[in-house]
Amino acid sequence: MTERHLTIQRQVAASCDSVWGLFADFPNLANHWDGLKASRPIGDQTHGVGARRQVDLVPVGSLVETVTAWEEGRTIATSNQPSALVPFKQAESRLTIEPNGDGTAITFDYQYVPKGGPIGRVTGPVIDRMLKTNFESMLASIGEAALNAG
Repeated sequence: MTERHLTIQRQVAASCDSVWGLFADFPNLANHWDGLKASRPIGDQTHGVGARRQVDLVPVGSLVETVTAWEEGRTIATSNQPSALVPFKQAESRLTIEPNGDGTAITFDYQYVPKGGPIGRVTGPVIDRMLKTNFESMLASIGEAALNAG
């Protein structure tokens, strides 16, 4: 099955430090974005390469995310292991922030492999639209929370 790739970009008025502070609160993403039921740490490590969290998705399913790259103030990448209820086999993400004028440019790349063999080829575009909507919501919520916190 072919891997699928999405890139979502957003410019927010908040500073890089404010935006980074929210994303760097890695285990607690659900505190800043209502697109999740919950998120919580797995183990004692909450920052840097090797940190893990469980993310409970809306409406059903969950992911275990493990940080694979952490560049302080700039990048967090994860490897994502979905539960049986999530329509893909595996996924990886990379979030990058950088100063842009008076605000911050956020780029979120997501790569995943749909489940279902030939059926996955058909469902892939539907999953893409759902994920794109969710990721756009996440970036908007983080941008707003960072602006309010800053």
